[in-house]
This record gives sequence, structure tokens and C-alpha cells, in this order.
Amino acid sequence: MNPCKGLPRSSSEEKSNITILNDEQFVCIPVRQTWPKPRGSCDGATTIWRCQMWQVKRNGRVGVAKRPTYRTALLPSLPAVVLTRRFCALHDNRIMVMDNRMNETNKNDQNSIFITNFQHGETVNYSLILLKGNITFGVCNNYDKLRCIVIYNGVKRESFWDIYNREFKIILELKLGENIIDLEYAGVHKNLFTLFYEPRKTNLRVTPVYIVCQGHDGCFQSPVEVENSIKSACSRIAIGSKLIQCVTAEKLYESGVGRKTFQLEHEVDHKNSECIVFSSSLNVNKARKMKQEELWTHFGRELMLSDLGSSERKFLAFISCTRFKGTDIDKPMTHDEILSYTEAYAALGGGGLALFGTACLYTWPKSTSDIIDAFLECSPVNTRRFMDDSGYRGTLGGCFATTLGSVLHELGHTFDLGHTKDGIMGRGFDNIDRIFLVGNKRSALIKDSMNNFNGKPVQHSTVLLQRNINVTMNVAEPLRVLGPRSKTTLGNFASMSKSDIVRRSPNVTPITRPSSVYSSITNRIYDTKRNMNRNGNDSIYWTRNCAILLSYHRWFNNEFGRERQAITRYLKFDKNKMMIISTAGIRIVEVRDESNGMVLDSYEFTNVLPEKRFLLPFSFSHKTKMLTVVVEDDLGNVLKQTFTY
Repeated sequence: MNPCKGLPRSSSEEKSNITILNDEQFVCIPVRQTWPKPRGSCDGATTIWRCQMWQVKRNGRVGVAKRPTYRTALLPSLPAVVLTRRFCALHDNRIMVMDNRMNETNKNDQNSIFITNFQHGETVNYSLILLKGNITFGVCNNYDKLRCIVIYNGVKRESFWDIYNREFKIILELKLGENIIDLEYAGVHKNLFTLFYEPRKTNLRVTPVYIVCQGHDGCFQSPVEVENSIKSACSRIAIGSKLIQCVTAEKLYESGVGRKTFQLEHEVDHKNSECIVFSSSLNVNKARKMKQEELWTHFGRELMLSDLGSSERKFLAFISCTRFKGTDIDKPMTHDEILSYTEAYAALGGGGLALFGTACLYTWPKSTSDIIDAFLECSPVNTRRFMDDSGYRGTLGGCFATTLGSVLHELGHTFDLGHTKDGIMGRGFDNIDRIFLVGNKRSALIKDSMNNFNGKPVQHSTVLLQRNINVTMNVAEPLRVLGPRSKTTLGNFASMSKSDIVRRSPNVTPITRPSSVYSSITNRIYDTKRNMNRNGNDSIYWTRNCAILLSYHRWFNNEFGRERQAITRYLKFDKNKMMIISTAGIRIVEVRDESNGMVLDSYEFTNVLPEKRFLLPFSFSHKTKMLTVVVEDDLGNVLKQTFTY
């Protein structure tokens, strides 16, 4: 009897009467197969299968196939009786189920390398990726390293990575097109793993810029042994920009909204470099006397009036002439005191420009291979000569982590994000190094109270490029709806279920609408712990409202045709009725404190058909008199209006 009899030869064949072997959660439908010879026996044969994998939701021993993904399975030479039991369904009209587990007898003899955050054959639109995984079987220690080979057009690049408690993380820079990845640990190879790098087709981009003021040579402040040329600065900024791009995508993926991120300048226009040098007309001596808000305004205007000026660009700019004047003070200083000794410093983001100083740029890596070492650099900062912006860690690696996290935070403001009590848009960006490191090499979590002795936010200044529309209204009695009511949002808002408003993703823990910033501390602690558990305890995450806003943002999605964009021009907030109207459909509504940009409340609409109208509930703290309503529609258009009450 042929043990392979009855297997379907095409994925198009009927998928009924599924058999589940060994309680596995995947069914395997062979698409291409090489039949063993002789035909009557599988003994001593090797068969390569191109399999279509279907995740199974079990009910007893019968399942329903969902979510197709693809794998390549190599069936080794096994005795016919074993092959019959583990890999073949013996009856007609049955579908073979792949058993991904190893024989118990071989469990301790070899290792299994499992990648947790990417699928074989997946396409990404950014070049610098973080590959995470585990060694699942076999002997594993914290001393041997994982060998990684990336093959592109026949050229091999080799690197070695730490493993801690079977966990590994690999930073890879992909080339355009197909990248074949081969992993090896303790002499065991993982079957070739393929990723494709293909930037999105869009004109919307983030443009890294190195600003050289008039009269300055372009060399950033650094120790003597560190190269600080313009070329070195651009290399460091380019790597930092790619890391921010990677973190943005990975954290949105962990939030359950997909691996989305922005495109960089060189990905949209291949003629441009990864970091553009911009010569400013502002004199270096004048720049060093200006406040950061003044620098932001000047450089923002100068960039927009230059040849680079475009509404399709958001600038990520660094000032070359930032200088820490030095001090003889031996006692620790607060961040505000450190800033008082720093000239031409900035850490501001909003509208079309995120602007930063370069006092800690010397701690940034110049190449991909230097990233881990830069995070792990534990040498102390010479606080008498150089700025310590390490979140009070006092190390060069701490400076790199905190300043890189600050760039992520401020760039978030250019994508219309407000402040949150926790997460990346709070103060949860200091520990960005934990995303890339494993085990005890990760830094200890930094609490807000440690970052500033007087309890003030350190780098939470925000300047908005858009001109807000001031809407004033006086409310003497509880708000009532004026005019016609809709059948759902307007008329029956109080009776709407949360599932009508809040995203319910099957891939993440159900999350209710974010509570007010004035909610109980118990709820805030619970939310923080839940986010940390979901994100591998690296403490870096987008809060739910930020993830939703970014997932629909124009800079994170393919551009639509002008015909479709034309219908989205009507996005309005009616101040008299407290009603929001959108022809494209509303995706998220936020209410923010105008004084500091803090999100007080948010309402999310992630169903397939979004709401066209929404009545904004009037239930905000009396501590705040000036509020801003931020609305994003289905196509990423953003409306901001400010009102008082």
C-alpha cells in the first residue's frame, strides 16, 4: 500500500474533512511534490514539499483552516512505517498535517532555530530589520554565538550574535530585492530564510539633514579620538534614522496594526544621499545664542524656502554647531542645569521638522556592525567637557539610547502624535536599547522620577508647524445636540457598545478605550505591565491611540489617487454641536490639553466601515480650560482645532 496515497496534489483541491495529527495547529497542503521511487514504497526516499500552511482552530479533532502562510518542508529519509504515522494521512479525501515537533529521541541531539517576528518570504519596506528568535531544542548556553549569513546576489555577509537563555536578536541591513538568510548554531543550520526589501511607492518621506551654520566647519563636538567630520556625522545620522524607522515598524507590529513605518529620503529618490548636508545662512555665533524654539522656527522656515522645501517632506535635522561649554562642577546636575551650559541645543518636533543638537552625536554608531557595541558602551561621560544626556545613567551607551529615543519621540510629534502618560510619547523612550539587546545586557528600566529631580518633563517641548484654528465656546449648561441625529453615533452614543468604537484585534489582548489621564493609578500600573508583557519586557511601546493614528497616517501608507483624495476634503468639527463629520470616515478622535499636548481621551473606530459622524462627549476634567480636538480620517488626513470652555 502506498502510504502517500490520497494526498491532494494542488492547493486548489477541496479542503474538507481535515485530519489533525498530534494536536498540531497547522495543516499542510502540498503544492509541488517529488514522488518517491519506487512508487509503492517511501522507504529510503527523500521528498521536498512546497507546502501551503493553514492555521487551524480546533474543535475536537476537526478544524477550520484559516490564515494561509507558506513554508518549505524537507522530509528526511525515514522508514515507511514512521513516515506513514507522522507525515501521511492514510485515507482518501484527507489533508496531511505537518508535525513541526522533533522525535523525542532526537530532541537533545540537535538544535532548532525558530524566528518569532518574521515569516519566510515576507516583504518589508525598510532596510534595517531586527530579527528575533529562540533556540527551541537541544543544548544551549550563553557563551556560544549564533552565526548569521546573508546572501544577496551570490555575495555573503557574515556576522555573529549573542544568545541569552535561548533568546537571540539580530540586526540586519537588507539590500533591495531578495535577501537569503542562513542561521547556524552549534553546527545546526536553519533552512534558508528569505526576506524581500521593497520600499513603498510614495512621495511622502522623512529627510535626514545635517545643518552647517555659516562660519562653522561642520565638525560636531567630540573627544579627540572620535572622528567628527561632516562625513562621520552623516553616517551616524543615517544609521540613527534607520534604527528609528525599524523601531517604529516593530512596535506597530507588536501593537497589532501591522509592520508599518515611514520611508526615508534615499528610498524615495535614489539620487539623494542617506543624509543631506544643508548650508544655513544663520551665523554660528548667533545660533549659539538662540533658544531652541527660535532655532526651530528659523531652520524650519529656511528649509521650506530652500530647494528641499516640500509638503511631501518631514525633516529630521541635526545642528552641527551644538556645544557644551564645560564646567568645573563636580556634583551631579539636573537636565535643566546641563542645558544651561549647552549652546545651539534643540530637541523639538512638530509639523514638518524635528530638530536636534549634536552634543551627543559622538556616542552614535557609524555602521550597522557598531550598533550593539554603542548601546553596550559603559565608559563614563566626561561631564566636565561633554554633555551628559543619558537619563542619569552617566555612560556613553546611555547617551546613545536616550538621545536616539528622544529622536523617536520628537519625530512622533511630526506625525501628529500628542503626549501620553506612558509609552514612547510619554517618557518611555530612554530604554530603547532594550529593544536590540538580550538578557542581562539590557539596561535596567529607567523610571520617570529618576529622569528629573524636580519632576518636570525633560524633553517634552513641542512646536507645531500647522496653524491651529481657535474655536471659542462658552458652556453654561450641559451640552445638548442641535440639529438632526443619526441612528447610531449621534442619537444613541451612550448605548453604543465598546466594540463599535474600540479595535478588537484577534492577535492582541482586547484593549478598552484609553482612560483619562486623571484615571486611577491602579489602571495606569495595570496598563503599563500589560504593555511590557506584550512587548517582551523591553518597556518600549506605542500606546493604543498612537498606534491607531500612525497606522492610518498618510506617511505610513500607500498614496491614493487624486480622485479619491478629493472626496476627503470635507473633515469638519462643528463647535456648536460638538460634532465631527468626515466624508471618508473617522478613524480616531483625540482630545488633548492645549497647554502641553497631553492626550486626555481618545475614541477609535477600526471597523471595516468607519463612522462618518461622531458626537464628542463632553466629559473632561475642569482642570483644563483649553482643549484641542485631533481627528484623523480613513485616508490619513488630520484635523486639529482648539476650543475653550
